[in-house]
Amino acid sequence: MAETKDKRIIDRKTGLIIKPPGFAAKSPHKAQPSKQPAFKSYFPTKSAKLSKKPPAKPRISKKQLHEKLVSRSLRASTSEGMFNAASTSITSTFVTPLALALKATNSEIGVLSAVQSLAHTVAQIPGARMTERYSRKGIWMLSQLMSKIILWVPIIFLPFLPLDSPVTVLIVLMAVIAFFSGLRSPAWASLMGDLVPLSIRGKYFGMRNMITGVAGIAATIVAGIMVAEYGFPVIFAAAVLLSIISVFFFIRMYEPQFRGVFHYRHEINLKPREWRRSLSVNKALVIFTVYLFFMNFAVEVASPFYTVYMLKDLNISYFWFAVITVIGALTRIFAFRYWGRLNDKFGSRKILVVTGFFACFTPLFWLFVSNVWQITLLKMFDGFIWAGMDLVVFNYLLDITPANKRPQYVANNNFFAGWGTILGALAGGVLAESLVSAQFGWLTGLQILFLISFLLRLAVLSILPKIREIDVKQTALAPIRYVFWQSMAVEPAHGVKNTLFFTFRYPVKVKQELEGSVKKLEYRIKLKKS
Repeated sequence: MAETKDKRIIDRKTGLIIKPPGFAAKSPHKAQPSKQPAFKSYFPTKSAKLSKKPPAKPRISKKQLHEKLVSRSLRASTSEGMFNAASTSITSTFVTPLALALKATNSEIGVLSAVQSLAHTVAQIPGARMTERYSRKGIWMLSQLMSKIILWVPIIFLPFLPLDSPVTVLIVLMAVIAFFSGLRSPAWASLMGDLVPLSIRGKYFGMRNMITGVAGIAATIVAGIMVAEYGFPVIFAAAVLLSIISVFFFIRMYEPQFRGVFHYRHEINLKPREWRRSLSVNKALVIFTVYLFFMNFAVEVASPFYTVYMLKDLNISYFWFAVITVIGALTRIFAFRYWGRLNDKFGSRKILVVTGFFACFTPLFWLFVSNVWQITLLKMFDGFIWAGMDLVVFNYLLDITPANKRPQYVANNNFFAGWGTILGALAGGVLAESLVSAQFGWLTGLQILFLISFLLRLAVLSILPKIREIDVKQTALAPIRYVFWQSMAVEPAHGVKNTLFFTFRYPVKVKQELEGSVKKLEYRIKLKKS
């Protein structure tokens, strides 16, 4: 080894310069040795500059991704339902007036109503089979394209086509539309059942139904104004446009994995031996289904012809027809909460008796109406009663069916009760056509049909005493006459009293509060000045 002038040591064998211990470079330009180990230099320090590349996004778990997709899908479903409800309100409200404008007879009006109910009922079975094999969104899209868009194009141009029997073409088209519309019911119920969490199901569907109801009411009012100016093709074209818009929102929905445990196959056993077994196993359900069958029959004998009676016999304009329909729908919406509270208080059977009794009088009251205001009051009464009827029918059906077999029982009940609707509409059409020139006392034409419906409904009431109460723990001490009095007199009277008190007392209270606030401000201003 040799030592240089600057006290560096050179190894003679290797020629390398060996720095002595404690040697430090005096040059200010040379970098100081790092105090950290070499391997630590690969990790960024606090003083390290940030990279220009954006930081990597945090990974989302499958659960978070599913919740995000569900939230987006529910918003899209609400928007889709809003536009679809507006389209459906226009088409369902004005298809009968269109048939009348095409010179449809009373029997053809009855057939028009019957074939739609029949096609919708029959479509449930193939719809359930398709749900087991194909995409639920695909089934919905097929149904939407056929029942809301494509098949409505020929109906739009139907008034301009030189056809010998345009009403027959309309009936056939509406039957096909009803079939494709019913085809998606199992798929949509399955999709929403898997998509909407159980914890928010009631809240979500309550909000969705409210929004869709308001959209349908608004669309009906606008269509009633437009049809008088521009005719049926324009409002039906607007309905098609609304249906197309709803498709874009539905596409954004997420289809979760199929939960087979929540679904069922619709089966009907026609063997008489199985019928006897069903009667012995669940007699309450059989009696209730028989009641609904005959009640639907008695109702549908007359209900399709209320529109005919308004437009042809009473000469109500399309605008007032739309307004009356909207008022009835609003009454129905607000009455659901009222009947729900009474149902919880008195039980399903007693409310079923009350609503079933007063539902008998709707066709009787049609014999005495002659102007817009009387029809409006009758529509409000009808919406009020049938809101309770529909609610309690569903609740009682849940009460009398076991949880493990409820889907099958509910499906079979709806299937057989639906045949009452179909046969009633057909019978009503035949009777309406045969009673065109008939007279019974001071009643003529459709008025006789309304009287027949009233008598049939009274006859169906004889089945009600055989329907028994399932949950009696809260209702055993309340006699039926007390429930009649409370539901139709006491509770409505309290509501009217509270409404009047709020209407006349609330402005006075607001005025007093405003005067008190002004006095306080004046007092504070005086204090500041002094």
